[in-house]
Amino acid sequence: MRKKLCIFLIAGATSVPVYAIENYIALELGSGSYDISGTLANSQIIKNLEDIGTYSIKGGHYFNDMLRVYLSFQQINSSETRFVSGSEVVATYEFNTRQYGIGADYLQYFSSQFYLLVGGNLDYYDSQFEINDNGELIDDNSTGLAFGANLGLGYKFTERFSMELGYRFTHYLDNETEDRTSLSFDGNQIGYLNASYSF
Repeated sequence: MRKKLCIFLIAGATSVPVYAIENYIALELGSGSYDISGTLANSQIIKNLEDIGTYSIKGGHYFNDMLRVYLSFQQINSSETRFVSGSEVVATYEFNTRQYGIGADYLQYFSSQFYLLVGGNLDYYDSQFEINDNGELIDDNSTGLAFGANLGLGYKFTERFSMELGYRFTHYLDNETEDRTSLSFDGNQIGYLNASYSF
């Protein structure tokens, strides 16, 4: 009896599913827009700043089939916008943000390969608003916390490689400029595509 119990315990300890100790890394590309408010938010120059492109890298861990956590770095770049008088560029505007965060996703599988994911994240942001006005450079930095949520669909091509397509919304806390533009960058909305590898 004691021998059978030992065999049972050893078998149970060595039969932990692979995903329970599985880590992963993901690379992501995205496109979307900033949500901007303030006195000059409706001007065409500021509206041109809304369009953004982004890339990010994540490293995380699967606790089980349905739950994973990760650390992330994300770079978000706005399109440079220019104020032109006649044929001369009078001023250029650019707004960029770096985000460092932690997040978690819940995965619901429809089959062995196809799944839905929903998750949330908490980030630290570092934003830089640059204005070059007739040679005068105005550099306005803002830092703080942001939180977000994402929804997506994923497909596992192999046990190790998968891709996901989704949408993420992020809200910034107190991401405001202190110069004469008086703008508030309230958050962003991004559609993304990523690829991940588990190991």
